[in-house]
Amino acid sequence: MKLTTLPALALAFAMSFGTVAPATAATYTTLDPAASHITFGYSQMNVKMDGSFGEISAKELQFDPAKPEAAKVTLDIKLASVDAGYAEANTELEKAEWLNLAAHPLATFTSSSVKALGNNQFEVAGTLSIKGHSQDIAVPVTFTEKDGKGEFEGQFTFKRGDFKIGEGEWADFSIVANDIQVKFHIVTTP
Repeated sequence: MKLTTLPALALAFAMSFGTVAPATAATYTTLDPAASHITFGYSQMNVKMDGSFGEISAKELQFDPAKPEAAKVTLDIKLASVDAGYAEANTELEKAEWLNLAAHPLATFTSSSVKALGNNQFEVAGTLSIKGHSQDIAVPVTFTEKDGKGEFEGQFTFKRGDFKIGEGEWADFSIVANDIQVKFHIVTTP
């Protein structure tokens, strides 16, 4: 064996065991709106109801799994894309007492910090703004990389009364409960 082939063999051997440093992790900067979804659940007269929003966009998106503390996200949800399960409910939600779409067409979440919790779990803190009202929230998020995409899954609950969703006679939580459960699956690409 020639001495010049030893370095090549050593490199091939090292690579077969994964001792060569891996490529840098991707930074996810683009939302895939077609693959992303946000759903919500609530109780109306003690009956569980579900709905969804069909249009999500990102004003700002930057997530590097190796540097989560530098992450930034601002998501907009087009409230007119609501599907509460039936046409009458969708029409009702447009009104001033509910989402007031004429004055407030978007709900927005803007992150303020991201904390790694280990095992692909993160806590994303930020401000949720709906109908001209804002609340600070912290959301547990699971992140996975799959087929060149970054996927974020999580859920949280907010109080609709904190955002004046359901005013006047609808402010009574005995008809429509105060708790709104939100689940999301956000898909991103580098």
